[in-house]
Amino acid sequence: MSLIDRYLRAVGEHDGELHALTAEAAHVCNAPVALLGFLDGDRERVKASVGWKIEELPLVSSFAARFADARDVVVLPDASTAAGLAEHPFVAGAPNVRFIASVPLIDPSGAFLGALTVLDRSVHQLQPVHTQMLRLTGRQIVQVLQARTHREEVANLRESLEESEAHFRDLFEQTDDLIMSIGIDGRVLHANQATLNALGATNEELSRIDIVRIVDSEERESFRRALQRVFLKAEPQRVETVFMGAGNRRITVEGALRPRIIDGRAVMARVVFRDVTDRKHFETDLANARDAALEAARLKTRFLTNVSHEIRTPMNGIIGMIDLLLGSRLNEEQADFAHQGMASAEQLLSIVNNVLYVSSVESGGLSTANADFDLYRLLERVVEVMKVGALGKDVDIRYSYDESLPTVVYGNQGRVRQIATNLMDNAVKFTMQGSVSLRVTRQTETATHDVLRFEVRDTGIGIAEEDRLLLFERFSQIEGSSTRRFQGIGLGLAAARQLVEMMGGVIDAESSPGIGSTFWFSIPFARHEDDRKPIVSSDLDFRGKRVLLVDQTPTSRRVLRHYLADRWEMLVETNETAADALTLLKLAARTPEAFEIAIYDDMRDLDAVAFTKRVRADPTLASLRLVHLVSRAVSESELRDAGVNAIVAKPPGPGELFDALTIALAPEALTLARSALAQPARGDAPLPVVTAEMRQRVRVLLAEDNFLNRKLTLSQLEKLGYRVDSVANGKEAVEAVTHEHYDVIVMDCQMPIVDGYEATLEIRKIERNGAPKHRIIAMTANALEGDREKCLAAGMDDYLSKPTKAEDLESALARYFAA
Repeated sequence: MSLIDRYLRAVGEHDGELHALTAEAAHVCNAPVALLGFLDGDRERVKASVGWKIEELPLVSSFAARFADARDVVVLPDASTAAGLAEHPFVAGAPNVRFIASVPLIDPSGAFLGALTVLDRSVHQLQPVHTQMLRLTGRQIVQVLQARTHREEVANLRESLEESEAHFRDLFEQTDDLIMSIGIDGRVLHANQATLNALGATNEELSRIDIVRIVDSEERESFRRALQRVFLKAEPQRVETVFMGAGNRRITVEGALRPRIIDGRAVMARVVFRDVTDRKHFETDLANARDAALEAARLKTRFLTNVSHEIRTPMNGIIGMIDLLLGSRLNEEQADFAHQGMASAEQLLSIVNNVLYVSSVESGGLSTANADFDLYRLLERVVEVMKVGALGKDVDIRYSYDESLPTVVYGNQGRVRQIATNLMDNAVKFTMQGSVSLRVTRQTETATHDVLRFEVRDTGIGIAEEDRLLLFERFSQIEGSSTRRFQGIGLGLAAARQLVEMMGGVIDAESSPGIGSTFWFSIPFARHEDDRKPIVSSDLDFRGKRVLLVDQTPTSRRVLRHYLADRWEMLVETNETAADALTLLKLAARTPEAFEIAIYDDMRDLDAVAFTKRVRADPTLASLRLVHLVSRAVSESELRDAGVNAIVAKPPGPGELFDALTIALAPEALTLARSALAQPARGDAPLPVVTAEMRQRVRVLLAEDNFLNRKLTLSQLEKLGYRVDSVANGKEAVEAVTHEHYDVIVMDCQMPIVDGYEATLEIRKIERNGAPKHRIIAMTANALEGDREKCLAAGMDDYLSKPTKAEDLESALARYFAA
């Protein structure tokens, strides 16, 4: 057991003595807050507090950690001007601490245990006499803890001393503990009445036998060795053993054998044994109950996972078939029915995904992969999705990102996206009018990290204080007539809390009924100094690439084949088992018709990880790109370590499958990107002067589904002097290109019916049949990991991020003339 564990064990759950000393420190400093904290690994464990109810602080917010090198009281009248403390999150941000007095808690061995810290939001000095009082309080706390760690030895010593005094003999005779004096030959010299009653013997009978004979046969040898060490080394020995009592009753006892030393030699051992038989039975019952509870939790998790998986299998067919239906000729009413069915299916799939997420956390199946990503664009994309969710309500969706913050950060973008989505979705759901805003600010910064604070504020129904503690519990919803009309199974906020804590952050909420709520969380991000690279064009295309699809579900195979073959003109072969798939891959690898991509789920005869390892072990399949269809809780890191290039949840929609294929083929796109970037950078070269006459000769097609965005961009282009037509989706863009000539296409990437990526692929096909080449400019909120590769794969030439400024549009069109 570590030193800090020993001291923490000596602290009670609600320790009145330590609380009183902590309160005394606050009184000495005339300050409202005092914390008694111990450094335990990656956190500060707060064991007593005044003015602030808190149980622990992460290392980045710990006060004790900042004074770990101190060996005496440290007083900072104004911490905001102190080196090493000014960037502390509670100094730099709310609650804006100024006065800090820290008393280091030092073990006699010199080890730093923690600190007694006094805090105030106002600046003030401390008199020398008060500093000395704090120093004495710190020493008293350490002495209290030391005394407690040795309490048992002190208690036994006191009992031994009392036994040697005749006037305390009656007390020993009345106690229920088994008290004995044992001679060097193992015979019992004296035993109290409780011992005699328990063993069914007299003092005279015990004095004639070796005490080892009354010990259970299985425990005798260990008891004999302990007794020998007491006399040979004159050292006390802690013992737990089993005596055979009256009526052959087994009595479990624990105690300490302590030597009585005369002239430097142990001549007798004294012991106070406590009968813990009932306690041991109780502990056994508790252990059985704990095991039963753990088994019930495991079965619950497995049940949830299995049910979710079983639901996802038909969901694959439902979503895929509705997608096929939407691609057919439907009248207006039929199309509306199909769209409503798709929306309901996707909502059900979202619930299933949340259940799978919780089971993944419980089974430890979540990956911890980090990467550089554009935080601003990621959150902007979340906000855009929430605007769609707020349609039909009188709710304004707002987004504020501090301009001083880094755009690109290093972390787990998937987790950040899910946290923000869950909190925003919750706010939109419970807000019928007013506003929902996402605000990102810097809470504090160090040389290597930025701690960012995210706030989701709404003007919704609000939450009572007594209900606030239930918010982040799984499957819990606040019961009440005002809230039960909202849908959900109570997983969103629980998932957000788990994700924040996994990233080393803190999450909480503030709310008032009828006024609204503010959910906030803070996360530390490692700094990223590199600038984002510009997007470049690429000729990468899915058309004609050979794909092996391994899926044991016929409906799933049909839907995925439709996406691969009918939409993207890939050459597809299907299979159901791992054995057949491996044989087919190896045979094809020896021919010019080798497969370039394999898409597979878990198969009846081999799981995904084992199949991946078999493929990667074959040198002839070294260039094969692997995409795994995830249909169960799985370790993403284990799959990637095995050699999977991309992962997509099953059932995938066309956009998700497109993303996975593009990421799997990203090395091709990135090679082209690096090659282009190695040439003289166009962004550094001066752009040509574009005259009004030149602009009038250029025809521009704008493809944008959002009415307001379309209207804004049309206005910007027309003011710049360009001739512009507009369409509302990718399908209309393709049709417009076949009927009219356009020089430039400004293409939104996320559109209904046919999105910008697929529309670009279709336009490039038309160009290969002899049509003039268009310059396609991506216009999107997407700037996430893999999005750049998607645009490259689709064949786009330039990139604009939303919200689009007039000067950005002007520069993008100027690059068209430069090209």
